[in-house]
Amino acid sequence: MAIEGTILFEFGTEGGGATIYRVQHNKIIEKGSSGGIVDEKEDPSIKWEEEFENWEVWWLNFTNKNKEFWIFFYPRFIHDDVKPFIQSAIDNYTSRNRDVSPQKEKWDRRLRNKEQTYRRKQ
Repeated sequence: MAIEGTILFEFGTEGGGATIYRVQHNKIIEKGSSGGIVDEKEDPSIKWEEEFENWEVWWLNFTNKNKEFWIFFYPRFIHDDVKPFIQSAIDNYTSRNRDVSPQKEKWDRRLRNKEQTYRRKQ
């Protein structure tokens, strides 16, 4: 089912990812999938669609659910409206036991990209 709204953010993970939409009344919809890397028995494919009150509530859920590992996800698209918010999160990100400089640079490159456009997968 297609979602009518503005794509704010899209990220990928090994074997999955999600697209984050802003819909009416600034509500946020996360639509994603994961699994199926190994086989359907050990790693079943999962699809979901979840609604959040606003961007800030979604981001808090995203970072709480993924703990410090969210920075290892791959940002595929970041809308200009949320770039300052995400830039602040990257700037303030700390890890107790890992050097995350390469991950921060990956996010910074996407955040600096003025030419990015969203391309829907075929």
